[in-house]
Amino acid sequence: MTMGHRTRATAASQFAPTDLLKGILVVSSFGFWAVMLGLMPVLLFRVWLA
Repeated sequence: MTMGHRTRATAASQFAPTDLLKGILVVSSFGFWAVMLGLMPVLLFRVWLA
């Protein structure tokens, strides 16, 4: 009983950080591209105006 609970806990602790890192990586990369695509027209417009 305790062994099964322990293995389940270790499995959760093993899989949770990788999923968290994967999620953070996807969200950060998506945010990076969103910022790049959002700022690029503004920068080009400012350069075109100047």
